[in-house]
Amino acid sequence: MKNVNALVLVALLLACGLLVAPLSLVPLAAAEPDKPALSLTTLAGEDFDLGRQRGHVVLVHFWATWCPPCIEEMPALQSFYEHYRERGVEVIAVSQDRTRDIDEVHHMMHHMKMSYPVAMAHTAVRNSFGEQAALPVTYVIDAQGVVRGELRPKTQPVTEAALARLVDPLLQEHPAPQ
Repeated sequence: MKNVNALVLVALLLACGLLVAPLSLVPLAAAEPDKPALSLTTLAGEDFDLGRQRGHVVLVHFWATWCPPCIEEMPALQSFYEHYRERGVEVIAVSQDRTRDIDEVHHMMHHMKMSYPVAMAHTAVRNSFGEQAALPVTYVIDAQGVVRGELRPKTQPVTEAALARLVDPLLQEHPAPQ
């Protein structure tokens, strides 16, 4: 019973942002063994299906144009992608903006020189990540499709170093397909 109470306390402290979770390489939700599903159409008109990304480490980044912390993280995410895409790392940025704000999303993509795929959340055919209560949030998905990390500004913001600490071991476990 003491172990259960301790786990509940830790979970509450993490949820309130009073305790920063160490970067770890364990599935986030052991009670949810299913791998997350995400299928949508990118702004370039290409279909993206997380299930077809097996063999690759994937960063799923939820953001919005009206979100200052989202904008702050974009240069680090872009730089990381430039350095890691040849190693098999994929990125999909999912904008939470409304449909009528698509011009602003395109403007932000150009302004921030985003070379990774961007999609609008409302185009999702499947999205088991659900509605994001706070932005930004970046999920690190391993080569088998399991969520292995979550980065948020209050607990662990997206930086190149934080991404490397999560992604490098995953790439060693399962090198990218050639």
